[in-house]
Amino acid sequence: MRSDFEKLRTNSQTRAAQLDTIRSQTVANVNAYHSRVGAIRSRLQMGSTPGNPELLAEWSQAQTQLTQIDSDIATLNQLSAQVSGDAGTSSYLLENIRAAYTLSGALEEDHRQLRMLEDEVNQNAIIIDRALQSLNNEINRQAEYITSERTALVQLASDINVGQSFTTPTRRATATAAAPRPVATVTAASLKDKKPLVVIRFDKADVAYEPALYQALSRALERRPDATFDLVAVAPNDAAQTIARRDADAVFKSMTNMGLPAERVAMAAMANAAAATPEVHIYVH
Repeated sequence: MRSDFEKLRTNSQTRAAQLDTIRSQTVANVNAYHSRVGAIRSRLQMGSTPGNPELLAEWSQAQTQLTQIDSDIATLNQLSAQVSGDAGTSSYLLENIRAAYTLSGALEEDHRQLRMLEDEVNQNAIIIDRALQSLNNEINRQAEYITSERTALVQLASDINVGQSFTTPTRRATATAAAPRPVATVTAASLKDKKPLVVIRFDKADVAYEPALYQALSRALERRPDATFDLVAVAPNDAAQTIARRDADAVFKSMTNMGLPAERVAMAAMANAAAATPEVHIYVH
């Protein structure tokens, strides 16, 4: 039993050293990740070109570092399983020690040695329990951190595509993708007396509309914090309706990514021969 305990104690010391190593590695990965993300945000705050390839490369490296932090969690889970095994071995050893007191033919010295060994096993069991609790707390904390940062990385990618950082207070409130919205059919006549807040013309493959959209929404919400919006897909002809609705869906996603609640945006579609290309009109209420 003494031999078994010495192996168990060595395992406990080894696990503690492994935990310290993993923590140091995680701290290094987290520092490198935040340094890279901070550099990206600094450049975006000063303004950058939409889809800047240098920032996209930095973002890719940040994602790799976040994956490394995630792998640290997997290593912590493996270590936790090993420590749980040590806890089971410790309990089994204590049972054997206590059962040994009842064996016939022992000397007083044997019982003295058993008491010493029992005390040592109990002390080591406390170390094992604390290590297991610390590991579980570490795993839960890191898992929450990873989830939060993955969401932040998605938002950061959107900022890079636009070329600037959006820092509205409600931006991060929208962590999940907006549900599909019903699309009403309207006519140009029904909107002739209304002036659109924003008109986005999709006359080329990549229209950088988000900066202007963000500014227009911000000004509208400053004037009317409870404002709602109509988002209308405008097709120049029947053949372009699918394209116009696809463009409207993209604009809707941009609006919700900027922090606007999805329920405050009503979607509609209409045909308008006066439009030369598919357009998206946004009206404010």
